Amino acid sequence: MDIRRLSHFIALAEEGRFAAAAQRVHLSQAAFSRSIQTLEQRLGLQLVDRASDGARLTAAGAVVLERARALVFDSGCLERDVALMRSGEAGELVIGVAPIPAATVVPALLARLQRERPQVAVRLHFGNLPQLLQQLEAQQLDFCLGDPRLVAASERLATAEVARTRAALHCRAGHPAARRRGEPGPALLTQYGLGTISITPELLAPLARALGFAAPADFPVRVQCDDIAMLQQLARETDLIVIAPEPAGTALPPGLHQLRGPEPRPRFANLHALWLQGRTLSPAARFAIDAARELGRAYR
Repeated sequence: MDIRRLSHFIALAEEGRFAAAAQRVHLSQAAFSRSIQTLEQRLGLQLVDRASDGARLTAAGAVVLERARALVFDSGCLERDVALMRSGEAGELVIGVAPIPAATVVPALLARLQRERPQVAVRLHFGNLPQLLQQLEAQQLDFCLGDPRLVAASERLATAEVARTRAALHCRAGHPAARRRGEPGPALLTQYGLGTISITPELLAPLARALGFAAPADFPVRVQCDDIAMLQQLARETDLIVIAPEPAGTALPPGLHQLRGPEPRPRFANLHALWLQGRTLSPAARFAIDAARELGRAYR
């Protein structure tokens, strides 16, 4: 169906005269008349009765007019939506989010998307990185955020660094360890136990050494949970000490105290955006990755 000719027909129905309708759509009267005749020929219907005082819709023309208006409206909406998607201002964005980015850059990223790309529908899939990469391979995600050191290197993945977070030790504000001076040593950490997200042995070893443990096997992990907010809630309600990403700035979740740690702070996560190599990112996805990288500078 020729949307342009349908729009000409709508103009004729609304103006009632060929001359006025032609002027409205910026055509000569002869070209406009040919457009209406071509539409009638293609439909096999007479849409208007021509008279010296103007054009009147036939019964068939009235039916076609109603459907033409709907088609022209939908076509205009489609063109607008495509233009918005091209510019990154509309469409759907599906992001896979691992635990550390969920607790660091993602809340601010969502706020920025809502402010600057309010017509983009955003869906988040939470999980550990191996699970998220399976969804990425199945093309269920536009990209995901996580630490690529947690998975085997793959030529299938393209990556861009987002943030480098450092480890911090959080406990409840009234915790006995919060009243002690200096760094918490291995004995104190063993006494109260540690909570952490799932972590590979390769990444656990340097963290254990930085906190004073001779071997990763001595590291007193009592709780592993990939939900950092849940770990922090556990720290507020018990004597468990939680390993969490050091917050940007000085803000801490209410009710928590950050223990003094070793200097320099041990590295906790090296966050990247990951997507399928060779897959063209949508404008919304490119905007989100750039925004995440900008927000991630607060953690470097």
